[in-house]
Amino acid sequence: MAMDLGKLGVAELEQLITDARARIETLKKQQFAELRKNLEAQAKSAGFDIYELFGASGRAPRGGGEKRPVAPKYRNPADSTQTWTGRGKQPHWVRDALAGGKSLTDLAI
Repeated sequence: MAMDLGKLGVAELEQLITDARARIETLKKQQFAELRKNLEAQAKSAGFDIYELFGASGRAPRGGGEKRPVAPKYRNPADSTQTWTGRGKQPHWVRDALAGGKSLTDLAI
């Protein structure tokens, strides 16, 4: 498939590049699927599961699972109902205490 690129305009060249990238991605996906199918067949014929051979890295990523609450690490000395786990943005009372000269160890539970 010989093509004279010198006769193509900018828009045509950009479209050619876009089409070529899309085609490359399609071919990569096809090759990956074929390779995976062959590896699974070889592993099965030897009495193995592909995931046994490659471990968790060969398996699809797991879902988030059950999220459990994190225990608080810090408590506001002025209001014991206000706590902070130490994750995420610092609450105002933590920032105010730090600005007032206290340290996080002073606020630790």
